[in-house]
Amino acid sequence: MRSRSLASLVALLAFAMPVHAIPPPPPPPDPAVMAEASGLAKELVAPYDGDLRSRTRSAVGREALGWLAVAHPDIQEQPILQAFVGAIYSRVDAVWPEEQTNIYVPLVNQFRLMSATDLAAVRRFIATPAGQRFAEVLVDSYFGLADRAASDVIYRRLFPELPELLDAAQKPAAE
Repeated sequence: MRSRSLASLVALLAFAMPVHAIPPPPPPPDPAVMAEASGLAKELVAPYDGDLRSRTRSAVGREALGWLAVAHPDIQEQPILQAFVGAIYSRVDAVWPEEQTNIYVPLVNQFRLMSATDLAAVRRFIATPAGQRFAEVLVDSYFGLADRAASDVIYRRLFPELPELLDAAQKPAAE
């Protein structure tokens, strides 16, 4: 009798608890929150766009050289390496305007946890002289997220082009 009640309990639990519980999808973000979050991300990053682009060029150049060291370890000539990095820098500059929205995504995702009202209040504060100074401190300490986002977005965009850019860098050296 006891084993039958244990078996019944196990069967009941098996049907009552799904084996692979899949949580429901999160609700779609509030458009007002997303608009405020996007605006705040742009207002924080835009004054430092040139610095961010410069750091991104360097980061993507280092990543591309890492790819080159693995994919083509035999290529060591400085003129080729310099031409390759120069081509990477040029491509970063070329795709930068198209990818800026994607660069802001991690910041927007962080900010969307706030309410539209709170985000609007932060944006009003950022517009003041004290807020601008605060934003500068915040950006200096928090820019790692924007730097990673920028280099990840741009590197993923340029990765398929690396062999082509390498070929172009090798042509002047061969001629």
